[in-house]
This record gives sequence, C-alpha cells and structure tokens, in this order.
Amino acid sequence: MPFEVDANEALLAGAWTIAATALIWLEILRVRRRQARETRISRAVIARWHPLLSLASFGIPPDDLPPLQKDEHAAFLKLWVYLQTSLRGDARTALSEIARRLHCDTLALRMLASRSRSDKLLATVVAGHLGLQPALKLLLLHAEARDSVLSLQALHAVLRISPELAATLIPLCVQRADWPVTELLPGLRDSSPWIAGPLLAAFDSPHEHERRRSLQLAKGLRIPIELPLQQRLLSQSPAALLAESLPLVDQATLLPDVRACLVHADNRVRAAAVEALVRLGDAGDLATMAAMLGDPSWRVRNAAAHAIVSLPGGGLAALRRVADECDDRYGRNMAEHVLAEERLAAA
Repeated sequence: MPFEVDANEALLAGAWTIAATALIWLEILRVRRRQARETRISRAVIARWHPLLSLASFGIPPDDLPPLQKDEHAAFLKLWVYLQTSLRGDARTALSEIARRLHCDTLALRMLASRSRSDKLLATVVAGHLGLQPALKLLLLHAEARDSVLSLQALHAVLRISPELAATLIPLCVQRADWPVTELLPGLRDSSPWIAGPLLAAFDSPHEHERRRSLQLAKGLRIPIELPLQQRLLSQSPAALLAESLPLVDQATLLPDVRACLVHADNRVRAAAVEALVRLGDAGDLATMAAMLGDPSWRVRNAAAHAIVSLPGGGLAALRRVADECDDRYGRNMAEHVLAEERLAAA
C-alpha cells in the first residue's frame, strides 16, 4: 500500500518547523545583542573607573566620584573584585572605602537575595571583601547550598568577615567532598585559633571519607597533635587513613611505629612512612632507604631517593653511591632521576 501524506499535516509540520527555527534565531540574536551591550558597558566602566580606583589604591582617593548607573553595577563590581584580589594591605582598604562611598555594600546585600546565580555569586565575593556583617545570615545559608562554587565562595566570605565562625563550619568542610581541600586551606589558615578542637573531633567521625578529609585539613593547616592521639592515628586499619595520618606524626618516640609501616602492603602507606622518616629518622635509616629503592611502587622509590638526599648523613654524594651500587634497574633509574632533579634545582 503506497505511503500517503496528509497535505494539511505536512503544512502544519512545516509551519511549526519554520516557527521554531525563527524562535531559535531570535534567541540567538537576543543573546548576541545582550553580550554586545554588556561588553560595551564593561569597556566604558573600565575606562571611567579603573583610573579612579588605581589612584585610590595609591593613596590618592578622588574627592568627587561620578554616579554609578544601574546598568553598570555588575561591571563595576567585577572590576572592583579583580583589583581587590590583585592588591594587598592599605590598597585594599582604600578600594573598600570607594565601594562604600558608592553604596556597594547596600547593593551587595540586595544582590545576595537575588534569584540570579551570577548576582549571588558576585555579591558573595564582594560581601566578603567588604566585611559585611549584615550579610552573614545569607552567606551562611549560601554555604549550605548544593551549588559547589557558590557555597565555597560563601564559606570564604564568612571566614573573611568573622574568622571565629570557622569552628561552626568545620563539619561542612569535612562533609562536603565537592569542596577541594586545597581551596579550603587559604581561608582556614587565618582561623586556626578556633578550628583545632572541632577539626580534631572530626577524626572520630563514623564516616571514613570525613576522617580522611579532616586528616588532610589538619596536615595542610599544621594543627599540633598530642602524642596519645598520634599513637591512636597510627593504629588505624584503613590504609587510606593510615597514609593520611603519617604526615601528622612529629614525635621521635613513634619512630618504631613509623618504621613498621615501611613493610605495609599498601604503597601509599609505605611512601608516607618514608616521608615521615625524613622528619624523624637518622643516619641509621639510610641503608633502609637504599633497600626501598627496590620497592615495586614508583611512589615509594621516589620518596626513598629523596629521603637519602635529606636524611642526616645523606646527600647527593650518598645517593650517587647508592645509584652506582643498586642492582635494581628501576631503583637505579629513580636515583638518577632524583639526582638530575637536584642538579636542575641547584642550577
């Protein structure tokens, strides 16, 4: 039976296709016009405000400021944030004073309550740099949002405004795997007097990933840990936790426990134990490190070669001798690799 097409249905489908195509093109044109307008405004804001903000950062604030138009708010705040993050000390204070004279503090508070994600994100950064106490309630709410970027920026803003609140934020820091530990450290360092207790308490979390993150934070923040707790950390059974615990060990009385980890089945633990021996060991560990160059793990061999350079009685000459006497091809290659690294670093 031949296939038949209803003429009315075909015309209707064609009309819908044309209409949809037209709508898509109209949306493209609208977006392009908006982008062109935003670019034009941004250039005008930079041309007008960059010289004034630069003068203020050099200690020459202008007596009179031009009015900031409504459509210039976002472009100005982006420029202001860029300069804030590029400068230090009195220059930042001067820029904050300019922002307050332009009522950017009120503007930031209004934008924080906006439905627009971009407005909330920009206002969050501005509020942190301005130290806006009235923004804390909203910032703490944003810090619990699912949005990884917004919540992390809200955390940093809270820490800039009230570092003492860090203690209440430590549970979030150890729970949220979407917050990279390396990005948490800069903000938390200024809050270290308030976070030691809550962070050490997180070591006892029932969740392994939380304990691991707390150990990573303690390492990055160099939180001092008492000997009994260090002993307890070294008795942990999960290899991942033991590997994260070894960098926190700084008591020479625990050397036997650290040396025992050199024969652990997990290469992460063996590598961490080698690195711990660099801090705690003595010349008597050089022979052990030479033997560790034959370890099957690249990570362990690399740590052992560096340890031979750093341990008392070691050095480049010692590593050179070990390389010449090493029977393991991979261990010898690693020693040569580290020797080359050290020569480049010294050049």
